[in-house]
Amino acid sequence: MQNQDRSLLKDPKSIAAIVFIILNLIYIISPIDFIPDFIPVIGLIDDIIALLIAISIGVKYFVKKRS
Repeated sequence: MQNQDRSLLKDPKSIAAIVFIILNLIYIISPIDFIPDFIPVIGLIDDIIALLIAISIGVKYFVKKRS
């Protein structure tokens, strides 16, 4: 199990996925958005889309690689 975890960190695509997920989560937490959050419904849509992209990349690169 530990050997498989190390191979994930050696793969450049996995490292890029980790960096992208971290940057994506920072964007979600950040008050600076493409569409401001104070606009009632539309303001949250870009955060939801960013969260869905982060989840899909996480599943694609980390959950499927462990199977």
